[in-house]
Amino acid sequence: MSTTQINLHYIRAAILANTGVDLEFNEIKKLLVEEKLITQSQASKIKILKNYSEYYDDYTIGRSSSSSGSSNEEK
Repeated sequence: MSTTQINLHYIRAAILANTGVDLEFNEIKKLLVEEKLITQSQASKIKILKNYSEYYDDYTIGRSSSSSGSSNEEK
C-alpha cells in the first residue's frame, strides 16, 4: 500500500490557474479516476485537508494573551 498523499488543494489550484474552472474536490477525484491517474479505491481514501492541526501540535493553546507588568505602562 502506498503512503503517497494526494494534495487535492494543489490539483484544484492548478486546474483553476490553467483553465479558470474552480472544481469541487469530489469532481476532481472523479476526473482523476476517469483519466486513470488514480484508482477508485485511492479516490475513496483521499482525506481532504481542512487544517494542519492534525499534523502539528499547537503550543499556543492555553497561553494567556494578557501579560502583567507591561513595559508600555511607563511614560
